[in-house]
Amino acid sequence: MSKTIIDKRPALFEKTDCNIWTDPYIGLQMLKMHLNPDFDGASRQQESVRKTVDFILKYIKPTGGLLDLGCGPGLYTSIFKDRGYEVTGVDFNKASIRYAVERRHDIKYILGDYIQEYPQGKYDAIIMIYCDMGTHSDDDRDKLLKNIYSSLNDGGVLIFDVFTERIVCDKQETKNWEYAPSGGFWDENEYLLLSQTFHYPENKAFAYQYNLLTDNESKHFIVWDRYYAEKEITDILKDTGFRQVAIHKNILSDNNFTSNNEMFIVAGK
Repeated sequence: MSKTIIDKRPALFEKTDCNIWTDPYIGLQMLKMHLNPDFDGASRQQESVRKTVDFILKYIKPTGGLLDLGCGPGLYTSIFKDRGYEVTGVDFNKASIRYAVERRHDIKYILGDYIQEYPQGKYDAIIMIYCDMGTHSDDDRDKLLKNIYSSLNDGGVLIFDVFTERIVCDKQETKNWEYAPSGGFWDENEYLLLSQTFHYPENKAFAYQYNLLTDNESKHFIVWDRYYAEKEITDILKDTGFRQVAIHKNILSDNNFTSNNEMFIVAGK
């Protein structure tokens, strides 16, 4: 099988056929990272999860329907279910959803892409944690926000986090090769990985491009990080219809996530 390395700057918000969240092997590695309580690589550490939940509880009704977009293996959904909420979780990592379903039969889990197949129903609170909003193009973000707004009950709240403009202090354009003779995160067998970071300052976005070469094939992945100015994200939400938008910073302690420069947004319908 021929192998191709795509060594060029991607078009803004370019998508690839391969996806790190839906790739069967990488999806399992992502699940392991989610479940590591001492690592921020896929879900934040337990202390940060607790702080995030405490923050969210200040702004949502004491009971009601809650939707977790990008729920992973259910770290947040389980806590909110135990607090009395009727919880739905959505994610397109098959390994994470399988784990979540096996762990809690009293929570509704949906395997799917919430951009293309937004879950039906009405909710009092919708959460989207770990800067997932920034992984989407502006067009997909706007489509998602419209669906979120429509699915919220009157008085409902959307809470999510995104990177601030200060992420540029933590990131720079890079190009690196990695050789794994015995396999690793990207494949169980020997592989060579080209990792590249590209910055699009005029669009407030970073692209992380990966070329994975194994004995049998090559795979091409791109992950996006869209960051925002406070006024920009506030105006986007108000244009969608949200009446009240509040920005909160310094909710979490330093961690080894992509950047510590995130802000939490509370948007009320």
